[in-house]
Amino acid sequence: MANKKENYRYNIDNIDSKNANFNIIYGERSNGKSYQAKHKKGVVKYLKTGKRFMLVRRWKDEITTEKVEGYFSDVNIQELTNGKYNNITSYRKRLFLAKYDPEKNKKTLGEKIGYVIALSQEQNYAGVSYLDVEDIIFEEFMSRSEYIGIHESDKLINLYLTVDRKRGTTRVWLLGNTISRVCPYLQDWDLTTDIREMKQGEIRVKDMDTNTQDDNGNEIFVKLAIEHCIETGKTSFAIGRHKDMQNKGSWQVDPQPHLPKSKKEYNSLYKIMFYYKTFKFLAEYMVDPKTMEKVWFVSPFTKDIKNNILVFSDVIKTSKYWQRDIYNPNIKNDKIKNLLSTFRESMIFYASDLCGTDFKQVIDFEIRKWYIIVKGGNINGYIKK
Repeated sequence: MANKKENYRYNIDNIDSKNANFNIIYGERSNGKSYQAKHKKGVVKYLKTGKRFMLVRRWKDEITTEKVEGYFSDVNIQELTNGKYNNITSYRKRLFLAKYDPEKNKKTLGEKIGYVIALSQEQNYAGVSYLDVEDIIFEEFMSRSEYIGIHESDKLINLYLTVDRKRGTTRVWLLGNTISRVCPYLQDWDLTTDIREMKQGEIRVKDMDTNTQDDNGNEIFVKLAIEHCIETGKTSFAIGRHKDMQNKGSWQVDPQPHLPKSKKEYNSLYKIMFYYKTFKFLAEYMVDPKTMEKVWFVSPFTKDIKNNILVFSDVIKTSKYWQRDIYNPNIKNDKIKNLLSTFRESMIFYASDLCGTDFKQVIDFEIRKWYIIVKGGNINGYIKK
């Protein structure tokens, strides 16, 4: 594992040396990962080999000529081409080296170096030939706002198949900031455990099963590499609740309620599990023996789920222990139903801000809220919000 260095800048060569078909690179903002990809796997590679590349963004409005030119503005085209060109622009979804004359406000297109595609429109290009492409650069695969849909990763694979045409030579570079661990690519490709475990500076390589065999009957695997970029050690001058993500590459989290006392001061009364989008959480109903105050405590869970614990999940099973709706469980025990009805926002506390953020992002139900009616200093009841 690499060590943190003062003013460290990211170098794509480390993960590149793993020679993986799919490369996931994530970390803090402005650490150089985008520059390394478009410089080394895009422009410089074309100038050296003539092999073109494809730039992929999620939405159509992200691939306008203005935004494409802005994306490549930090690449010194004039120096790389010995003054022949000074700009990269797009025309009809193709990328060109260009010469811009500021005095005449005129741009002259030169060599075609690649393509630019909106992933949301990938089906429009299924019949196009891209046999001149060896690298696909997908920017911001971890979204700050929304994804195309729950099957977005399938659209990227379809685009990959369109470009590669069973050659097995195309390499994909997925670049992202540490926005959220709840990401369709991580769930669909079974990478959530790796992402939870990985430390900054670590690179992991996985053989992904294709469920196909070669002519000799041997299983065919695709190599995937993941890198959690090391912290650069240089601030982005960000402030606010997400400053650790911006400045240090920590996962973006929102403040969550924590237990007012140490967990050791509570007695556990009942336990249930939540299992959504491959994330597992243990929820404990606990009581403070001194005040008799009852709370729910939610913490990450990494072990196998036992067969005799009540589980709420997006996974469907015919077991009576596996349920969908915590507020309307399909069980006959009224005591447990009444207990589950106490799972309310004002009573829930989390092991960490990251745990609470993950939990709220993966569950497919809305946590119910209550207003507390207080009369004469005593709690008399609740009103549903």
